[in-house]
Amino acid sequence: MVPLPEPRTDDNSTADLTGVIRARRRQVWRSRLILIGAVAAVLIIVAVLWFSPLLALDKVSVKDSNLVDGEKVTEEVLRTEGGTPLPQVRPGTVEKNVLKEFPRAKEASVHYSGPRSLSIEITDRDPVLAITTSDGYEFFDDEAVNLGTVKKAPKGVTVLKESGGAPDEKTVAAVIRFMAELPPKLRSDLHSIQAKDEKNLSGVIDTGKTKAKVVFGDDSSAGLKMRTALQLAADGRTEIDVSVPSVPVTN
Repeated sequence: MVPLPEPRTDDNSTADLTGVIRARRRQVWRSRLILIGAVAAVLIIVAVLWFSPLLALDKVSVKDSNLVDGEKVTEEVLRTEGGTPLPQVRPGTVEKNVLKEFPRAKEASVHYSGPRSLSIEITDRDPVLAITTSDGYEFFDDEAVNLGTVKKAPKGVTVLKESGGAPDEKTVAAVIRFMAELPPKLRSDLHSIQAKDEKNLSGVIDTGKTKAKVVFGDDSSAGLKMRTALQLAADGRTEIDVSVPSVPVTN
């Protein structure tokens, strides 16, 4: 009897193709299982970190500002977020809560600063007006937010002088709108302002070289009125009416 030939193992062999397909399938499944295992391991780690008391927030550092007490901010954040695992603490939520509890802050930038800590940087609101009171000077920003009271006369902040009694809310709002429209440079040249009512604003401009009394009228066109008054004061005018800025009146 003639012996059978050995199985062929070249590229045309059906047996060889079947083996290659099986090997490729094993390789694909091996890769898939490795990937699934890696994803599962990551999920387990994330779950552990998400709930781990080892990452519980216990420190908040706040850089003091002129208007906001950093220690009080720290106490408030730890009261609401203390003990929460850091991965669950959302900086955006903390920022919103800080701004709500501390309205004198214009911005609050919150960052992770360690496995158990946050750092917060406060940006103050800018005062644009100081109103004289029996206790000193009460600050307001361009959104009419009360920034507190100080004893000494403020530097670089326009003072609302008394005009026959304390101004009502509408009058104060008109003055603040007028001040808010002025760029910082023009605002600094307005030394003081008075208001009989919301339609009758006046003030004193003082650039260091010139000083003049100015009637502004209502709170409209504040920038144009100030620039016109400063130009006339530079020409030596000391009593100026720019209530209609296109037709100023001087004495």
